[in-house]
Amino acid sequence: MSNIPIKFFLMIPLTWFTLGLNTPLSAGGGYYRVTGNLRNIDNAGSALGSSSCSMSNVKLRFKSRWTGGTGVGFTGPLTPFPWGPSWGEVTTDSNGRFTKTSYFFPNATRNRDVLIEARIMDSHFNYSWVEVKTILGVWGAAPRQQTGNIYTFALGNVQTDLFDCPTTWTSQPNEEENEEDVPFPVPQKVKLEEVPCGWGPNSKPGIDLTFASVVVRHRDNQPDAPPERISWEVVVKNEGTATYRGSGKCKAKVRFAVFIPEQNKEREYFLTLSKSIAPGSEKTFTSNNGNLGEISEANSQSYNVLFEIDPDNSIVESNENNNQQSGAYAPATQSYTNQ
Repeated sequence: MSNIPIKFFLMIPLTWFTLGLNTPLSAGGGYYRVTGNLRNIDNAGSALGSSSCSMSNVKLRFKSRWTGGTGVGFTGPLTPFPWGPSWGEVTTDSNGRFTKTSYFFPNATRNRDVLIEARIMDSHFNYSWVEVKTILGVWGAAPRQQTGNIYTFALGNVQTDLFDCPTTWTSQPNEEENEEDVPFPVPQKVKLEEVPCGWGPNSKPGIDLTFASVVVRHRDNQPDAPPERISWEVVVKNEGTATYRGSGKCKAKVRFAVFIPEQNKEREYFLTLSKSIAPGSEKTFTSNNGNLGEISEANSQSYNVLFEIDPDNSIVESNENNNQQSGAYAPATQSYTNQ
């Protein structure tokens, strides 16, 4: 005993304490793993009916948050927590299947919402992340399997309308041939005509985009910027009967035009409506790309502005007469009014 250093005995309680402390902290930790199949449901064609297809080679990313409750800086029992950092990215296989495992959760048994986003290219060849689906309370909403500290949730078919299914080809007999001369009619492949963007299930225009609200304000991400630097925001509502998909070829833009009296000319800016808008619902779109002029006297003027949905007529709408909203913005008071 005399040869054993005293510090050895002093370390034993400390080691027991450390082991005892680490065990309960890591006992509830673990990982979420989600699996599923990404499928597109294309309801654009009426005479053609709905089509469904697996979406291969689509890049997805995932986020999560605690379900329910409130967080720091949030009020109200229904206010959701903010989304946590991305779990990372994964690409669907040839059958649209995906599997993704989260980073380590200190409390893996707490119920969470899961957000699935897809990386989509717009008409200007710019990529952005667009929501595919939000699964609320995935702990109880999906079949759960536990292997060690990994909890796997089978999401099944994750349906979206962000994409376009391949055009259908049909076989038709050759009408130029006489059935008496040809014992077996020769089939021909005929490509179906593309359905115009905006058509609903009754072979008529089913989308009707209009402004629920518009606003101009001082630049959001530059609080110290000169008063002529602005942000503009539109809330677009779909008053039609068909879903505006905001993907593929069927995308619309919003044009924001402002007349600059100091320069006696008009400036215009655009943003793409890249979010899906279901019938009766609305989505918000914001742009920090706006400038009322290059001179400081701009803060003493009132500027006439015009908002316009789908200036290029990319979407066939049931009502084309409700796509504009005019107003005026005064930088000195940072006030906007509709006209």
